[in-house]
Amino acid sequence: MRPHRKNPKIANVFSQIGIVEELGSGMRKMFKYTPLYANGKEPIIEEQDVYRIEIPYVPTLLPTTDESGKKSTLKSTLKGTRKDVVDIILNSPHITIPQIAEQLGLNARGIAKHIKNLQEEGIIKRIGPDKGGHWEVIDK
Repeated sequence: MRPHRKNPKIANVFSQIGIVEELGSGMRKMFKYTPLYANGKEPIIEEQDVYRIEIPYVPTLLPTTDESGKKSTLKSTLKGTRKDVVDIILNSPHITIPQIAEQLGLNARGIAKHIKNLQEEGIIKRIGPDKGGHWEVIDK
């Protein structure tokens, strides 16, 4: 796929002021990363008068089926930091957010956001108070 500038003057301005990292890198990144987050599906491109790209959406929390036809567990559908957080909670239910952040080398605010999202999605829940309570992973 070759970069094609729709408006070369605007592209040159953004390039000269250093806002874009590399002209034409967006399409490569779309084709590189979409299959990783959409269970192998590729983006669909329509280029007529108006440029349109369709990125397939695949919810990561729905049960998926592996090659043998068995339903996969919730844990196997999680990816990245979310999976790491759930793994740590499974191994140490009494762990604190700062301790999780330290283990993963991330900041506590970022981990708190991941945990909040996991709680809202019903993947984990807090049992008891912040001090003395513990985390529970809800396997759907």
